[in-house]
Amino acid sequence: MHKINDISFTITKKRGLKHLYIYVKDGGVVEVRSPYLISKKRIYQFVESKSEWIQKRLSKMQNLPTEEQIDKDSLKQKAKELIDPLVEKWSQKMGVTPISVGYRYNKSRWGSCSAKNRLNFNTKLAMMNEDFVEYVVVHELAHIRHKNHSKDFWDEVREYLPDFKDRKKLIFLNN
Repeated sequence: MHKINDISFTITKKRGLKHLYIYVKDGGVVEVRSPYLISKKRIYQFVESKSEWIQKRLSKMQNLPTEEQIDKDSLKQKAKELIDPLVEKWSQKMGVTPISVGYRYNKSRWGSCSAKNRLNFNTKLAMMNEDFVEYVVVHELAHIRHKNHSKDFWDEVREYLPDFKDRKKLIFLNN
C-alpha cells in the first residue's frame, strides 16, 4: 500500500498499458494501473497531480451504501422496474431487440451485451442517477449492432444521446 496526500493506493503493473490509470472502486479503494517501465517516482507524481480528482471521487463514494446495507433482492426488483421500461423505449427508438434482459449484482461492470444479444445490467443501477442509467441502457443496446467501442459504436450512442459524455459523469450522483 502506498500513500500520498492522505490517499492510500495500490499500484498494479500491467503489460500492454501505455498510460497511467486511476480507479476509485467500491469501499474507497484506489488503484493505479501502470505500464511496467514507469518509475515509482513518476507514479507518485501522477497521483499527486490527480489528488483533487481522487478526493472528490472518494467523498462521493462515501455517499453510496455499503454491501452490508444493501438488500440485494429488493435492489434487483427496483432495477427491473427502472430499467425494463427504458430497454423497451430505447429498443424501439434504436430498432434493436435484445434476446433477453438479466440482472446481477456486480462489483464494477454496469452492463454487458453478449455475442447473442443478451443484455445484463448491474442491480446497483437502481441506486444511480436516472440519466446515467439511461446512458447505460443505450450503451448496451448499441452493442447489439456494434460489438466493440469503435467510432461507429460511439456515433450511434451520440445519435440517440447527444449528451452521453455528460451523462457518463453522473455515475457519482445517486438519486
